[in-house]
Amino acid sequence: MVVKNNISALKKRVWKEFSEYIRLKNSDKDGYVQCYTCGKKFFWKEMQCGHGLGGRGNAILFDTEIVRPQCKQCNVFKGGNYDIFHSKLIEENGLEWFKDKLRQKHSIRKFSPKELEEMLEYYKNEVKKLKNDKMQG
Repeated sequence: MVVKNNISALKKRVWKEFSEYIRLKNSDKDGYVQCYTCGKKFFWKEMQCGHGLGGRGNAILFDTEIVRPQCKQCNVFKGGNYDIFHSKLIEENGLEWFKDKLRQKHSIRKFSPKELEEMLEYYKNEVKKLKNDKMQG
């Protein structure tokens, strides 16, 4: 099915830019970013983006409120390190906010190709701005 493949390919391209955006946005002037869950610092390109809620469904895939930079150890080998991730999100935003995000996680969300193309363009531009800012700073 052409449309599904197109959507899937677009989501991957958006994720690439979105992930760079999250890591760069949270990095210091030298490009180093702290892992949200363990606190270790790495250069932004060495980090990953972790979701505060498991599943990576469309409803939360590009949710800037729950996606944070994580080291590979926490994101992959510790399965997201959710005990720490969840407690930090609750501490920062409150329990009701967290419960709302849990409900949102289970909602159905479909992306249109146009919507994904707009997101792709937006995050490409944001990444470009952040890279320029880091080089200026």
